[in-house]
Amino acid sequence: MNLTAAGIGSGLDLESIIEAFVTAEAVPSEVRLQNKEDRITTELSGVGSFKSALSTFQSVLDKMSDTDDFNKQTIDVSSSDISVETNGYASNGVFSIEVQQLALATRMESATFTSADDTVGDGTLTFTAGSDTFDVTIASTDTLSAIRDKINEASDNFGLTANVITTDAGTFLSYSSEITGGDNELTVTTADTAIDNIATNATISQNAQDAIIEINGNTVTNSTNEFKNSIEDVTITAAVENVGVITTLTIAQDEDNGKDLLESFVSAYNALRSTMDVLGNAETGDLAFDPNIRQMKSQLTSIVTDSIDSLSGNLDSLSDVGITLDSNGKLEISAVAIGTLSTGSETLADVLENNLNEIGELFASDDGITSQLSTLIDDYNGSDGTLTVWKTALSLEKSSIADEYEALEERLRDYEDTLRKKFGFLDATVSSFNATSEWLTSTLSNLPGNNKD
Repeated sequence: MNLTAAGIGSGLDLESIIEAFVTAEAVPSEVRLQNKEDRITTELSGVGSFKSALSTFQSVLDKMSDTDDFNKQTIDVSSSDISVETNGYASNGVFSIEVQQLALATRMESATFTSADDTVGDGTLTFTAGSDTFDVTIASTDTLSAIRDKINEASDNFGLTANVITTDAGTFLSYSSEITGGDNELTVTTADTAIDNIATNATISQNAQDAIIEINGNTVTNSTNEFKNSIEDVTITAAVENVGVITTLTIAQDEDNGKDLLESFVSAYNALRSTMDVLGNAETGDLAFDPNIRQMKSQLTSIVTDSIDSLSGNLDSLSDVGITLDSNGKLEISAVAIGTLSTGSETLADVLENNLNEIGELFASDDGITSQLSTLIDDYNGSDGTLTVWKTALSLEKSSIADEYEALEERLRDYEDTLRKKFGFLDATVSSFNATSEWLTSTLSNLPGNNKD
């Protein structure tokens, strides 16, 4: 407020009167703005909690968005001679594996020279391994080092590495192929006799060979150390040649993985519903009576209770895997039987053992439960989702409150200035009247007849 001393002339307490008028003008607006700010802050908190709960639920859905997420297997290998992977669909079983031979690629060495700076001559080298081949043109000025670089940098090089090696016996070019297998022996040829010493005169220091393993006593040969589908849906990689030593491979379906996923889904769904119940509480909820809460509850209920007609298996709803809704709208895997029906726990155990692939389809197919729920969440929580747009609007509205307070302050200053002008006139008028009264009193007291002496 302005700093003045209204009422000095009149003796009236005009400062208190002005303050009372300004306060009376300010309080309703300040209360309105404070209530508005409190409302927006509460709604922002509620929307933030709602979005966070949806994001948490989505993180669980992301772990069950692919049918392979349900098809996990336990793999036990008794030694490090092999490593094993499955695609989740392999049949259970115990297998005896023996690594009799590892796959190798060819290594070759050229004739020896005096140093890496030696030149050879000009011509064309042709490198071949199986069906792969490439050429390198050599100039008469190229040293062994330059030849090495040309080979390694050839654009169509199929995986051959050249090196210059210097030993007590001299310097030579070494060729190492990456292509393993007995049918992929490396050859280096040329039609130019000037470069025979780095081509046809090169000697093999390691022959290419196939990998050989035995599975339950049956021989399996492969050009690489990776044996795919020798056991269907299984990839075995030979790591150590160990003739006569048996590695035991045990494959079993990981039913606990599917159970853990479903229990996590139930828990995450119920946590989301609990958050929504708290936010939508009619007396204490930050989003009490908000239609988005009611609408999402209805949509969630439909998704987790409806059947999916497009599925090919015997499972087309959550109830088929033992998951049902209780009276509070929460999911449960019931341990209590109704009549002759199996409990939810018994139903779940049965489908985990016998219908695991169909559980994956129920959740992770294109129109499965995971897909439907993720689409619903994105409608609310995506970049242009309902809650995201609402949060942005609330944030903008909250930031504008400062401008409203500033406008109110300016209006109150103008109002106070107007009051001071009006009461200033009153102060001057009363002061004038007081001066006249004092003059009259003094004059009348000095009139003849009023002298008390």
